[in-house]
Amino acid sequence: MRRATLTGLLLILLVGVVSVFYLNGEYGAFGASASPHPPAHSIPTHIVTGNTTIPYLYYTLKQTTGFVLARAPMGTDGQPLSVPHVVAHFSDDFGLAESDSVIAMQLSPDGRYLAINGARDHGEQVWMFDTQQLTMSLTPPYVLGNFLHWLPGRNGHTFLYRPMFPLGPSAPLDSNGWNPGMWEVDAATNQHKNIAIDVPSAFLIDAAPSPDGSRIIYSTSAGLGLGSDTWLMHADGSNKTHLFSDSSATHAISALFTWSPDGKTIAFERLSDSPTPFLPAGLWVMNTGGAQQRLLADTDGGHGYTLAWSPDSSKIAYVVRTNVSNHQADVHMQALQSGIAVVDVASSHAWMVASTSQTGMQLNLNPAWSSDSAHITFTAANPTNLVIGGMPHYWSARATMQQMQPAVTPIHTPIMTNVIATG
Repeated sequence: MRRATLTGLLLILLVGVVSVFYLNGEYGAFGASASPHPPAHSIPTHIVTGNTTIPYLYYTLKQTTGFVLARAPMGTDGQPLSVPHVVAHFSDDFGLAESDSVIAMQLSPDGRYLAINGARDHGEQVWMFDTQQLTMSLTPPYVLGNFLHWLPGRNGHTFLYRPMFPLGPSAPLDSNGWNPGMWEVDAATNQHKNIAIDVPSAFLIDAAPSPDGSRIIYSTSAGLGLGSDTWLMHADGSNKTHLFSDSSATHAISALFTWSPDGKTIAFERLSDSPTPFLPAGLWVMNTGGAQQRLLADTDGGHGYTLAWSPDSSKIAYVVRTNVSNHQADVHMQALQSGIAVVDVASSHAWMVASTSQTGMQLNLNPAWSSDSAHITFTAANPTNLVIGGMPHYWSARATMQQMQPAVTPIHTPIMTNVIATG
């Protein structure tokens, strides 16, 4: 990536920071990078056929012709009921290079579109899959950038997007030039609206809308070692408020913002502002004004695994690194060993609910809550082979009280191979 201007130099520094903070799974991305990323979540969706609603899980699979999108009916425990069958192929030979990866998949609120954030050696792009027409296309076309979040409300399929670079003369521009901030993009029409954030889009790290869609919290950084600033604004870009700074002295980047379902609390991580990619991070909570900040626990960090609020807004499930003393895991994602932990927000009590010793797998990832906030479904796997994919296994964990003996149970699922992105 060649950049001769000052802006380009800042961009290179920024990508050095944010590419290691990619927000896996459901909630956005932090930069265009050639570095490998962790597997994305499998995504539940519902397709209406006649009078029957069919829930599906989506997967990206590795084939000799590149990546393909596949889906399988979803069971009552959030597990696939069959081997995923292919529903679409990615364009432009995506998946043929070993460095290609899918780093986020998220279903639109109306269930009509599946956003798939892909990374290549020259940057990131978003593929949009129409779950009814079974078609897939780049959205927005002619732009490098990454998906952040779907916007609640609106038409049910508008999302926040971080535009990075135009691709050719057909690229959409703002005011007859390339000076974007944050975009709202309509998945159905490709139409976009720019939201001015008063800094170049390259400085944007993360942005997450409130559950009612009225506000957006976001963070920005000017480059490696410069910390970050966190802001709150109305969804139309008005009433910007600077909440706090993480200065270079604190060596922190605030990101991975996740609003509680009741809209009263925001969880986030403070990640190391360091060229070392996979250092542990801190899980924090604050009120919606940025005050009453509390450190709750240490998380894996760097890999950007999504924080998961329980439906009753009382607990947060997260991925915790279990081999902190192994510094190989600071720089090599294949060396990570991880478990699933839960923290009670009111008391700050945290406990492990699933570990490598319980599942026999090196990675325990992607916690998803049951509707009663008492159980978690997660996946266990060994590191994904970037050439042939991996084999995920589904498990259930009890996640009620710290005093209770952890109990994990394997969920019977068909054998799945060649999986690149799953939950």
